[in-house]
Amino acid sequence: MFHRNTHVALTATILALGLTLSGQAMAKFTAEDAAELNAEAKATLAKFEADTKGAKEVLANAKGVLVCPKIRKGGFVFGVEGGKCVLTSGAAEPLYYGTLAIKGGLIAGYESHAMILAINTDKALAKFTSGKREWELGVDASVAVAKLSAGGDLDTTNLKKDIVSFIIGSKGLIADVTWEGSRFKKLDVEE
Repeated sequence: MFHRNTHVALTATILALGLTLSGQAMAKFTAEDAAELNAEAKATLAKFEADTKGAKEVLANAKGVLVCPKIRKGGFVFGVEGGKCVLTSGAAEPLYYGTLAIKGGLIAGYESHAMILAINTDKALAKFTSGKREWELGVDASVAVAKLSAGGDLDTTNLKKDIVSFIIGSKGLIADVTWEGSRFKKLDVEE
């Protein structure tokens, strides 16, 4: 009986978290939201460049840079991850995206972090910014996760991949060995 009640409680928690994150991803996106997201992205990039030796060069050489200042992730066995992002370079004007992923695997806990995607090839950037409304990591492109040394230097092994992901500023505690399957959907700014 205890096991069943625990399972029901966990399922309800995951569904509530999923509805909350999906509601944020599908909510109206206004000019004020865009301005706030732009400011948060600028601060995230500045912190990343200040804290990570070699970050400026990586970002300067990228064909496009997508910044997700706040990604929230949580669950137990199954979980949800979501947030809002802005393509700060690689297009004539900023492009906005909502990201949402349903995760399965070894997941336990809650975490908030920032993510930066350095899009390193014209082909990958064209796929990401094309008229297609959704784009999925692992399907539309494979992504290498950048690693930092103990001294804060970038490990250059994966930096030449089509897309390189930087996860920074983790807050919370989560065990998550899943990653692929994050979907990005273009957001239209409403006046």
